[in-house]
Amino acid sequence: MTTRKKRTVRSNRKSAKPALPGAIYLNKNRYWWKVQLPGEAKAKARPLRALGSKFATTDYGVAVEVASNIWQEAIYRQNDSSNIEIVNMASLVAAYLKHVDEYYRDEENTPTMEANNIRYSVRPLVDVFGCLSLEEFGPLKLIELREHMITLNWSRGVINQRVGRIKRMFKWGVCRQAVSPMVYHGLMAVEGLKQGRTTARETPKRRPADEKDVYAVLTYTTPVIAAMVELQLLTGMRPGELVIMRSGDIDRSDKVWHYCPEKHKTQYRGAERVISIGPRGQEILRPFVLRSENAYLFSPVESERQRLKRKHAKRKVPLAYGNRPGTNCKGIAKFAECYTSANYGQAVRHAIKAANKAIKAKLKDVCNLDDFKEIHWTPYQLRHTTATKVRKEMGYESAGATLGHTNMSATAIYAERNQGLADEAALKFG
Repeated sequence: MTTRKKRTVRSNRKSAKPALPGAIYLNKNRYWWKVQLPGEAKAKARPLRALGSKFATTDYGVAVEVASNIWQEAIYRQNDSSNIEIVNMASLVAAYLKHVDEYYRDEENTPTMEANNIRYSVRPLVDVFGCLSLEEFGPLKLIELREHMITLNWSRGVINQRVGRIKRMFKWGVCRQAVSPMVYHGLMAVEGLKQGRTTARETPKRRPADEKDVYAVLTYTTPVIAAMVELQLLTGMRPGELVIMRSGDIDRSDKVWHYCPEKHKTQYRGAERVISIGPRGQEILRPFVLRSENAYLFSPVESERQRLKRKHAKRKVPLAYGNRPGTNCKGIAKFAECYTSANYGQAVRHAIKAANKAIKAKLKDVCNLDDFKEIHWTPYQLRHTTATKVRKEMGYESAGATLGHTNMSATAIYAERNQGLADEAALKFG
């Protein structure tokens, strides 16, 4: 009796043709993919490399999975997602980001920071679950994604914020009938990470800056930056409100000046922001308010000229040698009309670094530098310093009024009273 040989099945055998465009083919026993991705002008051959591998895979199943991820990544990255059918996670993200780019804009039609925050939030979702169908993404998948965020060394607060934005995206999908309401309700059952009950990194609580450290830095920066720092310390305004100050936005008709920023954090809620400026703050602003009404008070160009002038005063090279004065000022023309919160903070960091260096040099021969505590603070801590000072002297309500913190349900009742408290605090401290 003859026995039949058992047929061996190759692991690389193509069981079914994948639902992908282009052609997956072997090149020197490794799989490549020739395809025209969304946004590309023509088809291109690319190796199908698994994550962490330097070479294309020799396994057909892995090749199909890598190709699927590349395709979904291209859908996610392309700008025009209006004609894409929402069938999986990557296509949902692409459609949502198109909505985000149109929705999160200010009065000047420029994208707000929230649009970037949402992009950062959904990035891990595409990396881990880009090809997953929407019905399969439940609470356990969201918890798995959150664990992935912990491995990225994100802090607990940042993870909770970004998971909240992902939930908001699914809510948007339910409104467009692209996501089942059951999926969204399942995700809402996932609670945020609790302090002390997770391995996620904790960030230190932001503390008020020591006024002594703040004033110690002012001599190591330009007069423009020094005026900005001192004014922020007196008024407690946000860096974003400080950098856009214009003469026309300040009402100087009363004993206390009132500054109404053109843009502020709670503007989208319909809240009015009025910043009270007392005698000391007025004294700082007087040289700057002489500009035209639409000109920004604090100019990066003016600050850079002051920096170069100070640098020239310390020059040791004779004028007959090296660069002539004025030849290295060509970059000033590229400066913006006003500071941003980012480059204002950068200027403060440069001043703090210079202050620490100078103090160390003075103390080097006097005492042991191991006991020296470096100066460290940020512009956002100045707001905390003001709040702590006002609350200690005048109470919690006055501190909230000074910082512009109002309970929206009680705005109509307390707005006038709060402004009076803010004026009183300005007369006393700022």
